[in-house]
Amino acid sequence: MTQIDRPGRRWSPAKVAIALLAGLVVLVLLFPGSGMMSQPPQCLSAFGYSVPCESGVAVAAGAVTAGIVGLSLWRAGRRMRKQ
Repeated sequence: MTQIDRPGRRWSPAKVAIALLAGLVVLVLLFPGSGMMSQPPQCLSAFGYSVPCESGVAVAAGAVTAGIVGLSLWRAGRRMRKQ
């Protein structure tokens, strides 16, 4: 039995890499690098600006960004094939 290749169903390695890279950039930008235990706690990123002190926020934002970028690239690829 032959397998039918449906356009838009397959993820290309380039699209996966772009989506993961976008998520990684958001993770690096939001990850707390240092902090002070004042009231309220204040954390700084590696680049010196204020970020949330919980690292889970950075991980979640990176995952959501990677998902949104991946879905956007997938939909754009499907739309281009239909034309």
